[in-house]
Amino acid sequence: MAKVDFWGLTRPVQERFVATTAGAAAPAPLAIRPLASDARGLAYSAFGVAATIAGIALLRVGFGDLSSRVALAPTAFIALYSACFVLAAVGFFLAVARYVKAYAVPYPPALYLYPIGVIDARSPEFVVHRITEQTEARFDAARSSLHVELEGGQFDFPATDAALAEQAAATVLGLRDKLSTSGPVSSAREQAQADPLIDNGFKNPFAPAEPLRKELPKWLKFWPGMAVILGVLLGGTAFLIRNHLSEGRLYAAARKADTSEAYRTYLERGGHNPDVQALLLPRAELRDAQRSGNVADLERYLDAHPNSPIKIEVESALQQALLKELAQAEAAGTLKALKEFQAQYARYSFLSANIDRAINARIDSVLRQLKPALALNQARLIPFMERLLRYTAIHGPQLTVRFQRKPTETLAAAEKSLRQSPYFSGEKTLPGQFFDDAHEAPRQAAMAAALVSELSSHFPRDLLDAQPGPALDSNAESKPTVPTLLITYHVELSGSFPSRKPRFALSGIGLITRISFDIPGDSEPQVFKLTVWRAPDLRTITETSTASELYEAMAGEAFKRLTKKYLATLFVEK
Repeated sequence: MAKVDFWGLTRPVQERFVATTAGAAAPAPLAIRPLASDARGLAYSAFGVAATIAGIALLRVGFGDLSSRVALAPTAFIALYSACFVLAAVGFFLAVARYVKAYAVPYPPALYLYPIGVIDARSPEFVVHRITEQTEARFDAARSSLHVELEGGQFDFPATDAALAEQAAATVLGLRDKLSTSGPVSSAREQAQADPLIDNGFKNPFAPAEPLRKELPKWLKFWPGMAVILGVLLGGTAFLIRNHLSEGRLYAAARKADTSEAYRTYLERGGHNPDVQALLLPRAELRDAQRSGNVADLERYLDAHPNSPIKIEVESALQQALLKELAQAEAAGTLKALKEFQAQYARYSFLSANIDRAINARIDSVLRQLKPALALNQARLIPFMERLLRYTAIHGPQLTVRFQRKPTETLAAAEKSLRQSPYFSGEKTLPGQFFDDAHEAPRQAAMAAALVSELSSHFPRDLLDAQPGPALDSNAESKPTVPTLLITYHVELSGSFPSRKPRFALSGIGLITRISFDIPGDSEPQVFKLTVWRAPDLRTITETSTASELYEAMAGEAFKRLTKKYLATLFVEK
């Protein structure tokens, strides 16, 4: 076994060997085994592929994922990406370098079987295994190969043609036998016919005299730096492209979700589409506020975003929410609900017309329900009631029932007449003591209660809340500040009615009344006048009857009649 440097051979030998490998000169190879796959080169390639896959895997981490904090990779990730691609470039450069070095010769790198033996030309440093007396050669039909055993090794050559393989094996064995019987070939010509690495003496006058030189690409000297530069460029470019595409995915995901949370996450992840901050997020937050149906939420949103680019949309949504709440207040069917709404949102001037409409609608509804109950013979009653309700709708529902008792003008004359009666039975029977403030208060209270009860049965309390009020002094002038039902009256006495058992004389009474239903600022009050006369019913007097009971009975009956007659001017009798 000998080693021969191809680049150290003379030019004629170099060209002769190249020619023999191509079959253009003798001796032609008996068999050829091409260069097998380079395990180390494959390992370098696999390392490059693995580093590339690792880089791609890193690029995919968090890609387009709203829930990932590295959906848009931070700048520090450039180093990670670059490291992966630098390693990948190193692996690929090493693999390519081995390939280039292996094939940077003018012949195909391979194992060649020549008549002298096997020349291992898989690298420029040839290893020559010569035929000896111990050489063996045979065709292995099972493996379709030509098996040769020489000094320093055993070799298998692919054999697709069995006849040619057997012929080559026979040639090798023939040379072995010749060597064992005749000894080594001594003739230069014979040596040249068997050995392609011997100069056969032929020189091409036109060929250069200098030997072929090893020429490798210059980049093989600088590949480490090139690998680093290429890896960094790929890492930086991949970073930019990856973040650009991921940002597009993030935007698409946020648009698909179309929620304020998704848009906020998009911005937190580093998304920079201006429409998100300016329009999409504000609109999503607006929908959140609208979804609650709460005006307060929309107000808070508007306060928090006074310069929002969708301010018109927010104000429109707020207006719709306010109108919705107004509709709910209307549906409650009470003026109280409308008033509370009006007080709560008085700052919104655009609601005034709608609130007025709702209040008027409420008044109209009450009037429609009231009309069938109103006295039909009072032409001015319906307009008066409408004015009354419109006043209370604005100024409040309070209505006061008050009494003003005037002095009795006929008291002195009546008591003088009773004293002159033969049936007079003493001062305790005189009528004046039964028509003082103490006796009148319960009568007034009973009538006021009856009036309040009747009014309350026809009007909702949030529109008209009738309550008894304090009595007005007899000489005071009525200046009502709220709707007032003022009953002004005086009691007069007339006649003398004797009773034998028990013995006393009684006067008849007259209740002279003026009732004024006043609305502050209204020039057309409802006025009702009535005089009710009552005499003692002597048929009901018993021996135990007293003057106090009889006068109370007459007064009570007079007030009841007054109440009934007055209510008949307002409402249809039930």
